[in-house]
Amino acid sequence: MTFFDTPRPRLTVCIVTFERTPFLLRCLTSIRSELTADTQVVVVDASAVSAEQDVQALGRPVDYIHDTSVAGWMTRARNRALLSARGEIITFLDDDVVLRPGWQSAVLTAFADPSVDAVAGRTCNGLPGEETYAPPIGRLLDDGSLTEGFASLPDGQVDVDHGIGANMSFRASTLARLGGFRDDYPGTAIREDTDLYLRIRAIGGRAVFSPDAAVDHLPAPHVKGARFDTRYKLYGRRNHMVLLAREGGIRSRRLAPWIAAQLRSAAQVPGLVRKLQRFGVTVLGIGWGALAMLRQARWNPLPPERTDAAGREIRAALTRAAG
Repeated sequence: MTFFDTPRPRLTVCIVTFERTPFLLRCLTSIRSELTADTQVVVVDASAVSAEQDVQALGRPVDYIHDTSVAGWMTRARNRALLSARGEIITFLDDDVVLRPGWQSAVLTAFADPSVDAVAGRTCNGLPGEETYAPPIGRLLDDGSLTEGFASLPDGQVDVDHGIGANMSFRASTLARLGGFRDDYPGTAIREDTDLYLRIRAIGGRAVFSPDAAVDHLPAPHVKGARFDTRYKLYGRRNHMVLLAREGGIRSRRLAPWIAAQLRSAAQVPGLVRKLQRFGVTVLGIGWGALAMLRQARWNPLPPERTDAAGREIRAALTRAAG
């Protein structure tokens, strides 16, 4: 019997990790008590030293993949997980989240609607007032900005344009059609999750925010730098420009308003030194983004389906898993 001859699970949960073994083990411990026994769990660990012995000692079967070649590339690690995923529904969780009771049931209930291709789960940060969010949740606005609200608690399910990478689920068939994640969002990989959601929208798919599919986000430190340091802000601006150019083309009507808003925000920072620092980071990030989008985007929107070798490999693996 081969790997793909075993009964297909309804759900596969994928976790990618890098040099954060204690947080990974905490996450897997919460999975052990929440997920049904037939749920496949895939871990892709890019750390220098394998943690497989510690992972398997938890007592729940895990498909553990130790692959240092994807270190520093979250999207490549996620795509590596897709090569081993067999579930009809595939979830990605960050290694520093803990599942709340009822998470799996909520995810599968949302996908009981055949029109749903993606589910963004609620990701709670323990911040006062985060249950309330006035703007529309998870939307790409005309000015190029993204609304959030993924810790909020609306009265039921909400349609969204994008979700949060810490807690997101997809139909395997949809991921197969797209060829997985675009794996060239570097650094902190910010916007790689949004990119996937917008590509689902581009093929006519539907994404929803399910507040019942909740996790607690208990942030681990970044291996290099702080969570929102200058490096993070630079990559954020660079990747956001690439995202907008891919979604709407380099001629996207959203690019100019977004750039203008970034410059206005820098100008409003109090204090001359801080203002100059923010303005410098903003201009550098925008310039970097402009160069990147000229290489990685086109005048018109990019096709949502990957056709490169990596995309074809992912498509073949997910199709094979479907039988």
